[in-house]
Amino acid sequence: MSTLLQKHIAHVAVRFYRSGGLELALVPLLRESAPFTRSAGDGYFLVVLIGEPGTAYPLDLRAPAALDPAYLAAKFRLDRRGFGYTPEELAAALRLIADDLAREEDLDQ
Repeated sequence: MSTLLQKHIAHVAVRFYRSGGLELALVPLLRESAPFTRSAGDGYFLVVLIGEPGTAYPLDLRAPAALDPAYLAAKFRLDRRGFGYTPEELAAALRLIADDLAREEDLDQ
């Protein structure tokens, strides 16, 4: 039995953030990687909650709906026990990160 393996390599700048006790990694998703990420391409980031297994989700941090605590709780499955922070804390940290990314974009222009 043979399995087809698809691979795409892109060199991107992974960002690491810490806000309070919350640690995150953001991987920019590019148009070229969209087929591998459920069509989440330019403008999206794969947001990974460091130290929390199974908590990664592609988000467009420019979209206000992506920062809604209820949405984040569902997408990151934060209703499970054992998390050291709440969906509201994640939303607040992502708002700070979104502001930082906007400032970074302003510098590029």
